[in-house]
Amino acid sequence: MSAPKLLFVAEAVSLAHVARPSVLAHCAVAAGYEVIFASNGQFPVCSASPEWQSYALHSIAPALFLQRLADGQPVYNEAELRAYVDADIRMLEALRPAAIVGDYRLSLSVAARKVGIPLMSIANAHWSPFARDQQMQAPEMAPARYLGYAGLDLVFRAVWPWASLHHCAAMNRVRADYGLPAYRSLREYYCDGDLTLYSDTPALVPTADLPASHRYVGPIVWSPQMTPPDWWGVPAGQGRPLAYITLGSTGSVDLLPAIIDACLAEGMSCLVATAGRSDFRSDSPYVFCAPYLPGSEAAACADVVVCNGGSATVQQALQKGRPVLGICSNLDQVLTMKAMQQAGVGRYFRAGQFSQSRMRQALRDLRDEPALRARALAMVEEFARWDPRVHFPKALAAVLS
Repeated sequence: MSAPKLLFVAEAVSLAHVARPSVLAHCAVAAGYEVIFASNGQFPVCSASPEWQSYALHSIAPALFLQRLADGQPVYNEAELRAYVDADIRMLEALRPAAIVGDYRLSLSVAARKVGIPLMSIANAHWSPFARDQQMQAPEMAPARYLGYAGLDLVFRAVWPWASLHHCAAMNRVRADYGLPAYRSLREYYCDGDLTLYSDTPALVPTADLPASHRYVGPIVWSPQMTPPDWWGVPAGQGRPLAYITLGSTGSVDLLPAIIDACLAEGMSCLVATAGRSDFRSDSPYVFCAPYLPGSEAAACADVVVCNGGSATVQQALQKGRPVLGICSNLDQVLTMKAMQQAGVGRYFRAGQFSQSRMRQALRDLRDEPALRARALAMVEEFARWDPRVHFPKALAAVLS
């Protein structure tokens, strides 16, 4: 009897949405499943593998995705969603997998129901309709210049129910044509699936009254397998606290020089991964730059991790027990770091709130507060309990039984 065929679908608008399903795909291969990985090839460092067959699937460009996020627009228009659904249906009818695992490929919620194949959707628990904390906080937005961030947060919370429905409107028109009910919120939209898989732990991002169709599988942590730079061992031998700094593919990279200046002013050495988005160079003997670094190993070396607040680097840091500072731009980053600050393992502010004094105070908090550092260190054991290599196969078995 042949192994069940699983289709992993990555919406390649950011590295994280490709990295997470690639981690679970490797878990599935190890468990004996046949794997097909569908993506547009944007991030081959994690989407390509000799362990599976690849399927080419169109996605909008990451730059367009980021621009629409920054402008507060719906990420997809109706024409794009209809084209996505059509492409997804063709893919599912051609491949006929036993189950689908999708990451931010929102059109699958229509296509999978049309073709009749169970859908498992990867999401972060801060987007859950069952999240205990559902108070919104504004991302980086231009009106903050006039309203201030406290005023912006009040306005954002007031208009959020309308804005949430506005972001669902195009998809709801598509769903209506397929006889599917309308989403009532962005939380329902982002977390729709026959089984929703939360890439978090209950201690970090708690939920309440979670139904059987939603479950935690643990933080899905990915780090590139690569040879470290020649200077890799030098920073640890300098006798200074060490900051690992990466703003990833979606952070405010224009702040990088100022972030490094603040770390140097606090007497820290800096490991810097630019993600190929900056040609930053430093003459300081305490700054070590590369386009890419092995993130998990860099976090393990560091005393503090500084990032854009996205869950990918945040979880790399906490898996190694390191506190994290998020300098956030988009809403997902803000919600990620809001949960981390509430859990007592990190600090955050929005990119427009950056100042040398705010940055340096946050670094001191993360470096010097014993209770905060102890809570971050406790995450090593928490992440070990919530290992996706254990919990994802159980989820698969539940869907395929």
